[in-house]
Amino acid sequence: MRQVRARRRGAARAAAVALAPLLALLGTGAGTGIGAGVAHAEPRAGAESGATSQAARLAERLREKPVYLSDALPRAVPRSAAPAYTEQARRTGVPTYVLVLPEGAMDARGDGLLAAVHDRLGKRGLYVLLDGSGSSVTTAAYGVEVPAEDAGRATQFELPYDAGPLETFTHFVDVLRSGDATERAEAALDSSRTAGNEPEPLHTTRTDRENQSILSGALIAGVPLLLLGVGWYVRRLRGGRGPGLRVLVPVAAGTAVLLAAGAAWRYDDTRSDSDPLPTARDIAARGERVADGLRRTPLYTDPEAAPALSPEEREELARRAAKLDVPVRIAVVPMDPEDESGGDADLFAQRLHKELGEDGVYVVAAPGENDGVHVVNYGAKLDDDRLYEQTEDLRYGPGGEDPEPLHHRLDTVLRAIDRTPAGPPGEPYLPPSPAQDPAEEGELEPLFSADMAGGAALGAAGAAGGLGLTAAGLGIARRAARGPGARPDVAGPDGAPTPDAPARPSLGWLRRTARRELEELGTAFGERGDALPESGRTRVWDCLDTATLLLDQEGDSVIDTDADAATLATGVTLLRAGSAILRESGDARRADAGRAEARRIRHLCALNPLHGPSAGNQTFTWPVEGERASSYPVCAACRAALPGPRDATARDGAARATVLRLAPSWEPYDRAAGPLGARRGITVDQLVSRVREQLGVH
Repeated sequence: MRQVRARRRGAARAAAVALAPLLALLGTGAGTGIGAGVAHAEPRAGAESGATSQAARLAERLREKPVYLSDALPRAVPRSAAPAYTEQARRTGVPTYVLVLPEGAMDARGDGLLAAVHDRLGKRGLYVLLDGSGSSVTTAAYGVEVPAEDAGRATQFELPYDAGPLETFTHFVDVLRSGDATERAEAALDSSRTAGNEPEPLHTTRTDRENQSILSGALIAGVPLLLLGVGWYVRRLRGGRGPGLRVLVPVAAGTAVLLAAGAAWRYDDTRSDSDPLPTARDIAARGERVADGLRRTPLYTDPEAAPALSPEEREELARRAAKLDVPVRIAVVPMDPEDESGGDADLFAQRLHKELGEDGVYVVAAPGENDGVHVVNYGAKLDDDRLYEQTEDLRYGPGGEDPEPLHHRLDTVLRAIDRTPAGPPGEPYLPPSPAQDPAEEGELEPLFSADMAGGAALGAAGAAGGLGLTAAGLGIARRAARGPGARPDVAGPDGAPTPDAPARPSLGWLRRTARRELEELGTAFGERGDALPESGRTRVWDCLDTATLLLDQEGDSVIDTDADAATLATGVTLLRAGSAILRESGDARRADAGRAEARRIRHLCALNPLHGPSAGNQTFTWPVEGERASSYPVCAACRAALPGPRDATARDGAARATVLRLAPSWEPYDRAAGPLGARRGITVDQLVSRVREQLGVH
């Protein structure tokens, strides 16, 4: 229902906006503001006394109080909200009389009704007429100088489609008091000629709330996960240095809390409109009024509405209804989405039946020429099927270019009832659904609702994608900073950079590195092996051959799929040691490279053998409980990363972050089974010997 009401408001305002430039050119009469933009037919002959009755009744209401709210619009303009309208009327600075009526209650143009009301009230001032959708402000000024017409036109263009009647009237008063109503009206008229200049909506719709929940869920889940993932990746990229999970998890949790609090503050709307909520008395008022009228006569026409029947027609129809064999009650009242029944005539007939407590045929007809007539049987002894067949088409209105007058349609109803044969006590052919509670009608779902779960899933997927992009970007940046094919710039014992290796390498990284470096060393040895000194060639071959035997135990020229982390790490260590010996032994500037190579390339880095040969010793405490500080061979990169002896705590912490840890236990590598963990700072020859011994190769 709320969406229907919003569309109706939007359509009415759009129609007014579309016709306003034309009305401005043609002129609407001095002191007349922009109306709903819909041309109404002039009253029929014979209805003039009815129009007089309508104006007279409204004038009497304004004589009692300067603000009159129809009881036919409780969902948007409840009568209990009259003080709010009165407060705005006082702000105009001149005597102001306000009428709020359903659109169906106005037959002629609104300024004509205001003129008739003024004639009967006889008081100078500003007269304002609003409809229940908030889409029109019609004004007439008598004896006061105010820019009412310009204020009405500016209001029409400056407000969005979802503005309610009270918001429309408040904005009208603001423009009226602003001192620049004329300029704003002209600017609004110019703006209306440009497509896409519609003002932003004032309120959050249910679709908006769904989108807000999805967006909030995506941010609350995605941003912390992205922080956690990027932090973990960067720490791993830096060899275990940097904030760990003990820091990252609280930071991510705090970020999620801040985002949730921010979303709750930013999206704090609880309703999709600002219409005042009606009381139970507001909802019941019109039904009680119409029921009281039907107790006195079988035909009730709403005195607040424009006349649809002449006095003679009313008398004739009432007399015929009273003579029928079954009780018939006819209510001619405007039906509006903002009324107590939500515009459902069948539901209003049910309300009248409950109020009167009398069985019979209830007829509800809206006064408009294109409106339908609803016939509902509550207990009258008639053939229900036959009655429904004869009156069903009347529900949908006459249609066509020449609408059938209401008197003719009601005459058809009475004839149908008279022709319908007797039957058991009837009941509604289709019982109406209950009207939605006004408080629930505009209520928005909580921000933290089921829609947020979908947003959280999107956020998690986005975090994964963001982590992938971050990893790719960091990789590209590192390669660009180092140059093509470059490695870290800390030189090893042979003058080459220390090979890059994480402190916690994954199986995937170990497998990819082993495959690549096995191929690279094999190719390099094939090209340069014959030029190496005998001792150097032998040691390079030992490393390459042993690594191949270890990584490809099945002999199919493919690294074994079941190789664990310790096996893969040992193979990569052998390959990197062989590459270092190849570079050292192939140095053309050294005549006796074999002896120098044997002296320099001996021990592997004790903290991370994947870094290759050591470049010197460093004292630190091995990151295992109960160990004491000792001197270990380390590579150039690790040696540079460890602080000096004056800061033992920082030095030992750096060693703990740098030491190689292997899956699945992630303990320091010397705790893992296999040749690599047999000794800290093992030599290349010892590692080759232990691997061959493990494989049973001599």
